[in-house]
Amino acid sequence: MENISSKKIIYQYGLYTGLVSVVWGVVQFSMGTHLENDIVSQIFGAAILIAGIVLGQLAYRKENGGFVTYNQCLKIGVGIGLILAIISLAYWFVLTNFADPDTNLKMMQIQYAEMASSNPEITSQFTEQEYIDNALPWLWVTYPAILLMTLFFSLMFSLCTGIIIKRKAD
Repeated sequence: MENISSKKIIYQYGLYTGLVSVVWGVVQFSMGTHLENDIVSQIFGAAILIAGIVLGQLAYRKENGGFVTYNQCLKIGVGIGLILAIISLAYWFVLTNFADPDTNLKMMQIQYAEMASSNPEITSQFTEQEYIDNALPWLWVTYPAILLMTLFFSLMFSLCTGIIIKRKAD
């Protein structure tokens, strides 16, 4: 079994996955649904990540003569997830600072309304403006959260897909 470098596959499929993810984000933005946290959006985002990981692992296996180890599958999957996370961070930065600078404010208003509807007593504790004022200093947490969550899910998906895709040389 020839041991080839996985960097090319990681970069290539990470870029493909990132571009598909950004296209999905632009479609959501153009439809005005980018603030909704519905199950369809979550499933579609996960499907994009899983497809990118599986296609990358299969491409590596094909280039490696039909063989790939479990560790290589993990490395490829997390690498693709890292590239996707970097592209997602760039997209989120552009979205929240240029395309729709009020995104964070709108999201906090939606969150406050959801909290108030599920727990009406919360409105007596603080107003929407107080909630927003308390949450604004913590918006920086969004960037590491995007990075860590993407890496976590790419690791989990790579663990599952690696079991199926691995094929060792005898």
